[in-house]
Amino acid sequence: MKRFAAICFFILLSYLKETDAVAQIASGFHNPVFSASPLAQGNAFVARADDASAIAFNPAGLTQLTRPQISTGMSFVLPSVEYHGNGISEDMDTGINMIPHSYFASPIIENKLAAGIGLTAPYGLKGKWDENGFSRFVITDFDLSIININPTITFKPLPFLSIGTGLNYYYADSTQEGRIPSFVSGTPEGFRKLEMDGDGFGYNAGILCTLTPQHSIGISFRSKADLDLDGELKLSGLPEAITGSDRFRSDASTTATLPEMVSFGYAYRHGQTWSIEADAQWTNWSRFDVLEIGLEPPNPLLGSELEDVRNWHNTWGFALGGEYRVHETLKVRGGYAFHESPVPAETFEPSIPQSSRHSLHTGFGYGWGKNLNQWIDFAYGIVFYENREVNNNAGDAFGTPIDGHYDLITHIIAMNFTYRF
Repeated sequence: MKRFAAICFFILLSYLKETDAVAQIASGFHNPVFSASPLAQGNAFVARADDASAIAFNPAGLTQLTRPQISTGMSFVLPSVEYHGNGISEDMDTGINMIPHSYFASPIIENKLAAGIGLTAPYGLKGKWDENGFSRFVITDFDLSIININPTITFKPLPFLSIGTGLNYYYADSTQEGRIPSFVSGTPEGFRKLEMDGDGFGYNAGILCTLTPQHSIGISFRSKADLDLDGELKLSGLPEAITGSDRFRSDASTTATLPEMVSFGYAYRHGQTWSIEADAQWTNWSRFDVLEIGLEPPNPLLGSELEDVRNWHNTWGFALGGEYRVHETLKVRGGYAFHESPVPAETFEPSIPQSSRHSLHTGFGYGWGKNLNQWIDFAYGIVFYENREVNNNAGDAFGTPIDGHYDLITHIIAMNFTYRF
């Protein structure tokens, strides 16, 4: 069993390095596609957390497991982003984004002590605007992928109370590309490319209080994590008369902070037939205020430091979801979620063309095998975005404003397989 679990995790770890991620699901660049079963319920899962994905939602839930289990799967995210403004229209090239997830969890002392490990890609961005389009001096290509390795342990000190905690190791890889405006009339535009990677640590914790067999309350906290990123900034196509060379390279470094999150949930179970849950989540996106990227040697156009001002604000999200047991082998699920956008109008830019959003979810789980030890889960979600009209000064200095109307919609399909030993 241990050998099988280790093989699955090493395979997934190598896959995670190639994963795509697109932040069109929750707030900011958070992508909570951690398992098909919770996703089908709008991710309202903090107060139930009764499978291995509790590692991501509320680690206190692991003491509910009666057998070791491994769960692995993939989410397919298909966003559509359209820009209309300044007399032009343009579609973002997004494609189908694949976001994997995998967990192994096991009771150590039944109903008392449990442990597990999860591999997810909780944050990310990916997309491409036309190289000659409206946003070329702000952003053209962008790709951010952050993976999380999350070992977890859970203890149940009282019959009605479980406490869980986990360590979060994050690895981030980021690429941004754009154009440089021509400094001399009639000469071509230049190019810029910023590549960085790095890592950091955080932790998560949770409690699960079972008030009665029908009623439970869950609280989950995920700490901030400071990611130390290093890489390089490359400029090409520069006017040699001004910069002395048509190419320039600088080492780049910065520290980016992933925000704290606090989730609250209340769940009601009606025997073994159905359950329903309501959740609320607060995210401290004000951590994402100013990115100061140091450059060495100093850049001929940008100096020794590149300042990226965001000034995001904190957000709330809400979810309502449930599950109905049609038969011991079949469960159907549904849910709704709402997330505020943290992006203020003055720092809005086309790599995160967000507005507040509403999403509808549905799905099912089907089990078979000895004692129903094998399950396959499926989820589908559609995300609708509130209208957002942008009017700021991003791009104005180069005569390419990004003002206008952004239309977004996202489809999500998730599948995972669970084996209980």
